[in-house]
Amino acid sequence: MFRAIDSYLLRKPKFFVLLVAVSLIVVLGFIDHSIGSQISFSVFYTAPVLLATWYCNRSAGIFLSFLAAAVWLAADLTSGHEYAHILIPFWNAMVRMGFFLLITILIALVKKKLALEEALADTDFLTGLKNSRSFNEHLEVEAVRSRRYQRPFTLAYLDLDNFKHINDTYGHSTGDEVLQTVSKTMREHVRQSDIISRLGGDEFAGLFPETDFQAAEKIIHNLMLILTEAMTSRQWPITFSIGAVTFVQPLDSVREMIKKVDDLMYRVKKSGKNNVVHIS
Repeated sequence: MFRAIDSYLLRKPKFFVLLVAVSLIVVLGFIDHSIGSQISFSVFYTAPVLLATWYCNRSAGIFLSFLAAAVWLAADLTSGHEYAHILIPFWNAMVRMGFFLLITILIALVKKKLALEEALADTDFLTGLKNSRSFNEHLEVEAVRSRRYQRPFTLAYLDLDNFKHINDTYGHSTGDEVLQTVSKTMREHVRQSDIISRLGGDEFAGLFPETDFQAAEKIIHNLMLILTEAMTSRQWPITFSIGAVTFVQPLDSVREMIKKVDDLMYRVKKSGKNNVVHIS
């Protein structure tokens, strides 16, 4: 049940969630006023504050904290509760507001840390690209979309030629620099919708949604040219073997599709390296 609610709220605009949270505070204020001062009801105001902080942002949580404290104060003052001093309800409202703000800050920190951990779980630590797990998930989503809407996409598998020679001759730090340069170059010369991944070692993959055979030809050969220029400018003896497939009808599984482009890449390796084989 909670997972379904979470999924529902994540799909909704932030304004909708904020409106729901504000409405909850108003309803809680009315109930609080109706019940009177004999039953403490202030803890329930944390729910809309949490809702706004988690599904909107910290600023929304702070706004709801002030609103919750103000509504509680209004409900308290109109419920007939008598205090020994006129300032006591205002002091109580400030204490509650401080509590709500503390909750907001803590939830915002937890949310930020979770987002960071999720990003790290999806990212290759050396290059900053998507890792193989994340790439496979994106490929699965694109395959489902392609089957549903009959739209093509292109999958490419890229391997660095002579990378072992770089590590053996110049050391692993230079090898890492090569991988980072390749990653940065690829990221800068693809569309925002394209997914570039380091699958492991010196092997990379590219997913190009909404890309037919002709468009993919241009993208891949342009990448080949730019990457080669980047290696030459640094006097690294690196070339590239690339296998690519434009899928009009995706294969049954992610593993099958990756194996198909992997096999094409190895065909390039066996036939002399430094080339592209692209089929549909």
